Amino acid sequence: MPVSNSFVAAFAVAGLVYIVWLSFRDNARIRLARRALFENAKMVLDNPVVTHGADDLPRLKGDYSGRKVIADLIPDTMTIRRLPQLWLSVTLVDRTPGAPGLSMVVRYAGTEFYTLINSFGEQLIPPAGFPFEILIRSSSETAQSDLDATAKTLASILSDPRIKEIAITENGVRIVRQAAEGRKGEHLLLRQAMFDDADVSASDLQRILHSLDQLSTVFKSVVKARVA
Repeated sequence: MPVSNSFVAAFAVAGLVYIVWLSFRDNARIRLARRALFENAKMVLDNPVVTHGADDLPRLKGDYSGRKVIADLIPDTMTIRRLPQLWLSVTLVDRTPGAPGLSMVVRYAGTEFYTLINSFGEQLIPPAGFPFEILIRSSSETAQSDLDATAKTLASILSDPRIKEIAITENGVRIVRQAAEGRKGEHLLLRQAMFDDADVSASDLQRILHSLDQLSTVFKSVVKARVA
């Protein structure tokens, strides 16, 4: 018996309605899960303080080895040919007077609103050992020597395929790293970004902070040697 077009259309609509219902049902659970994303990681910091934005994503502030730390979770739905991304941005506030601004972004697409890459106009040459798909810009063309002198430390950090950006300014250093990838179904059908598998563990934050501490120490010595 042939199936009418109206039956097929009704079945398709019913299926879509069911998916929408599931999405709304899960939304409350996911929002609660978002609020707790730094609950384990905050133990790494001294004097941790967690606040929440309108989207329930947390911001973590605290101290690490006597310096201020700011950690944010940034949803990115502007990705091209990829699922939405949730980025973990960790900044170690550690002043280095005279340091040039530097930003290096892996797989640059031009939509990375959360990076500093578009704040700088001088493009630098990636040192050996850096990922092939990396763009590096600086506030000064003379920063190439600082970049080359810090290359070993930077290459070690960039060996993690989840790293998106490393940024350096005279006010501190920052790493942006993938925290989660959006659920495919909601993105394709509803254009929603569901990061229900997101996780920020204490060990992950500890590793990032160790890398930032190491990078800041090395870069400080390079800048100090240059301006001496």
